[in-house]
Amino acid sequence: MLPNFPKPLPEDDKPTNRTINVDDRLYQYLVDVSVREDDLLRALRRETAQYHMARMQLSPEVGQLLALLIKFQSPKKILEIGVFTGYSTLSMAMAMPNNAQLIAIEKKQMWLDIATRYLEQAGVIDRVTTYCDKALPVMTSFLDTERESFDFIFIDADKQNLLAYYQLAKQLLRPGGCLLIDNTLWWGNVADESFTDKDTKIVRELNLTIHKDKDVELSLIPIGDGLTLVRKNT
Repeated sequence: MLPNFPKPLPEDDKPTNRTINVDDRLYQYLVDVSVREDDLLRALRRETAQYHMARMQLSPEVGQLLALLIKFQSPKKILEIGVFTGYSTLSMAMAMPNNAQLIAIEKKQMWLDIATRYLEQAGVIDRVTTYCDKALPVMTSFLDTERESFDFIFIDADKQNLLAYYQLAKQLLRPGGCLLIDNTLWWGNVADESFTDKDTKIVRELNLTIHKDKDVELSLIPIGDGLTLVRKNT
């Protein structure tokens, strides 16, 4: 059975593709002229590169965009679903206001230990509360006391529960708040009909769900592995 692709636009209604194909040379130029990576972030990225799951790490330009969005919005309450070794956590924690709080959920203690070490070195550990647990039960428990209280939510976790994360995040996000979801282009596989694996199909379904959701405004940015920005309508 073929995946559920959206119907293509008529030929005369299709926008012109003006998105540049970023090869390694252009990517390096982008990094050289736009990324200002903090020494601690660079050290964390290099340490993470030693692990076989290093490809899960957020790219520097996406981490910098997260930090910039945090500075634009000045959120007081941030929720992160999926920490890995903490590149995104550290990027956000160093950018957020002194009176802000970040709650970060990661199911593997090994990754949290690495993230915590770098948060301590950066002097921002007092702004971060970590949960070593599966995200779904923690997010569900927050519905009783934290509904519509978060200003900013970042999701970079397993794809199996991605649709549930999105629906729970919408309930936890305040009106006007910002939700970011990583990996929404999924290595480009979402646009290739030959990929019918479970994760690819879930990411496709999420993208279609958000596109049809009239409760939010959105933009899917072709940066890193695809980053979807969502604003919850008031």
